[in-house]
Amino acid sequence: MKYIAYGANMSREQMALRCPTARFLSTGQLKGWQLEFYIHATVTRVRNKEVYVPVAIWEITAEDEKSLDQFEGYPFYYTKQTTTVSLADGSQIKGMLYIMRELSRPYPPGTGYYRGIQEAYLDLGLGLEIKQALQPAYERSCTRAGRA
Repeated sequence: MKYIAYGANMSREQMALRCPTARFLSTGQLKGWQLEFYIHATVTRVRNKEVYVPVAIWEITAEDEKSLDQFEGYPFYYTKQTTTVSLADGSQIKGMLYIMRELSRPYPPGTGYYRGIQEAYLDLGLGLEIKQALQPAYERSCTRAGRA
């Protein structure tokens, strides 16, 4: 099964701990989606197809999925959805992603959590995407929390 990660699970190191048999496949873009932080990362649909979220795509087993379900608090904290990801070569693949169930925690992520995602972006060659997706999501979370 293809798993689409946009937050802490973009990290090879974190995925190795959570899902030792997961295999990194590629990076891609969730077009028409926007990254958000409500303490933890989530994605929301937007009407602008030019907006996108950089993602890591993993091949996971049923056991990996069970591990992720537990880690992500499925089905209470996050739900699952199947969606399409665009790859750099123009092709598309479908995969599963987690989406936060209730956007009621209007707080920025902790420093360590944010830095872990930032490091994953750099490790995956997505450094230019930090200013496009990651930093604006952080700034929006600070504004929601009244910390802007």
